[in-house]
Amino acid sequence: MLLKLLEKLGRKKLVLDRGPSHPDYKNAKPWMNRYYLLFRYRPKWFPFNIIIHEMLDDDHGDGFHTHLCPYITIILRSGYWETMKDGKHWRRPGYIGFRSANNLHRVDLEPNTRPLTLFIPGPFGLRKGPRSKYGANFNFKNYK
Repeated sequence: MLLKLLEKLGRKKLVLDRGPSHPDYKNAKPWMNRYYLLFRYRPKWFPFNIIIHEMLDDDHGDGFHTHLCPYITIILRSGYWETMKDGKHWRRPGYIGFRSANNLHRVDLEPNTRPLTLFIPGPFGLRKGPRSKYGANFNFKNYK
C-alpha cells in the first residue's frame, strides 16, 4: 500500500541494469524499483536520504561495485546473496548492514523473489577508487 502511494506521488523510479553511457545500453533491462521516502533529488549538502529498494534482478554482469557514499541497508522482505571479499553471505529479512563507500560487493537474488530493502545513503564524497570492477574475482573458498 505504501509503495502504491509513493508511486502515485511521483516518488518511484525504475532503475535499469546499466546507464546510457554503457556500451551495451540497448540491452538494458529493469533492475530495481526505487521509492524515495525523503528526497527524490537529494541536495549534495544534505547528509543522508531514505529510500526503499525493490530488487527485480541480480546485479548486472560479472564483477562488483561500490556506492557513491557510505550506506545502511535493512532487509525488509525476502533476502539476497551478497558477495564480498570474505565470501558469499545470505542476507535474510531483518539483516542490517553498514557499508563504507569503498565496499566492493554484488547482490544476487533467489529465483522468483523481489527483495525489499530500506536503503539509507550517507554523505557524498567519501568514496576512494573506482565505482566498479567488472570481471573481478575475489578467489575465496565459500563462493556459491
